[in-house]
Amino acid sequence: MRYTLLLVAKPGSEPAFGTDEWKSYAAAFSSWNERAAKAGIHRGGEPVQPPENATTIQNEDGSVKLQNGPFVETQKVIVGWYLIEVDDLDEAVKWASKIPLVDRGYGLVEIRPSVDFK
Repeated sequence: MRYTLLLVAKPGSEPAFGTDEWKSYAAAFSSWNERAAKAGIHRGGEPVQPPENATTIQNEDGSVKLQNGPFVETQKVIVGWYLIEVDDLDEAVKWASKIPLVDRGYGLVEIRPSVDFK
């Protein structure tokens, strides 16, 4: 079963880029990625830029409208994602709990099963 792991954090909660704490944090992500690849569950994923770099589109009365920056004010934002393929939700939870964002207490991971249209 495929699951998307949405990595969510409060802006500024993760270590500052380039600091020793950030380097340790980045190394922990590399280690998680390597373990997931070795286990054969890693199907994709990457960090994303902050919401102020987002473009939101929507259809208003037949016209597509663009909005730059965050669409809504939120306390937490998506900072990245992974796509994994595991046997069940229990295994997805096991892997998600080891992601450094959760493991180090900087944020949370939302686990969503993929829709199978077959």
